[in-house]
Amino acid sequence: MQRLNDRWLTLIGIPLFAVIASLVFYTDEWMQHGFAYRYCLLVSFFVTTIHWVANRSLLILMRTWYPTVKQTARRVLFQFLFTTILCSGLSFLISFYYDSTLFWGVNLTGNDYIYNAIVNLFFTYTAVVIYETTFFFSKWKQSVRETEELKKSNLQSQLDSLKNQVSPHFLFNSLNTLSSLIEEDQTQAVQFVNELSRVYRYLLQSNDKELTTLRDELSFLNAYFFLLKTRFGEAIQMEIAINDEYMSYLIPPLTLQILVENAVKHNIVSQSKPLLIEVAYEGNEQMSVANNIQKKTVHVASNGMGLANISAKFKLLNQPEIVINTDNNKFKITLPLLKN
Repeated sequence: MQRLNDRWLTLIGIPLFAVIASLVFYTDEWMQHGFAYRYCLLVSFFVTTIHWVANRSLLILMRTWYPTVKQTARRVLFQFLFTTILCSGLSFLISFYYDSTLFWGVNLTGNDYIYNAIVNLFFTYTAVVIYETTFFFSKWKQSVRETEELKKSNLQSQLDSLKNQVSPHFLFNSLNTLSSLIEEDQTQAVQFVNELSRVYRYLLQSNDKELTTLRDELSFLNAYFFLLKTRFGEAIQMEIAINDEYMSYLIPPLTLQILVENAVKHNIVSQSKPLLIEVAYEGNEQMSVANNIQKKTVHVASNGMGLANISAKFKLLNQPEIVINTDNNKFKITLPLLKN
């Protein structure tokens, strides 16, 4: 059950509705039977409280079933349907109690039953509209805020990745590698340029995407890893164990590249200590990226934004948190996948 921040609405709404009901809809009827107004007001307050509490519980249930802005139409439809049933039933029971006990000194007619139900429905519908309007605009503002935060997170991640790729250090290494290839193997040099082009193309195209398919992300990762493989040779290895049936799942773009980049950044990559990166499907709509831990002895400057951005993206997409494990000398990050 959700909690409603409606303390002031309840404290003001119940007395206000009770006063309006007793003044506008029942004063003449009650006064003509000799009842004092404060007695009538007390009864009205009690009846209003019963309807308010009952329908408030129903409203909480509807928000639990249909909590998002996209489900507003369905939530409102069922809210008014069940409200009508609940309010009419309560009104009938209260009227039946009045009638069977001669609470007001007279038997109620069929028109009295209908009149009481209409009055109660009027106030209940009013309260539901107030609650739903407040809830809708609250969710709408939250959705807009989260969308903006997601865009900022995506942009920051893309900018960080792009800055890393076009940094003088990266370009220096890439040009050195390309220069050697041109002299030794022109065919591989052409392939290197093509893969480098694929990397930049994907970086630029991902600017407008919040999600991409796992197939496209892995294709980009292979192009990026080709550059690393050309540079480090057998000192770096990558194994991908994901079946084709999972390739349609969605993931925030650049997620895998950032994790592979972090693995290379923070670990020794050498012929004597090769770095192994494993990308695998874990089941239950989850995948993982793992690498053996062999930390560099020199200090590596890091602002920790890579993992923070990835975590923020999944959080804003209402997905489970990423899980980080460092068991058996292996650093492993488990990520949720979204169904397409």
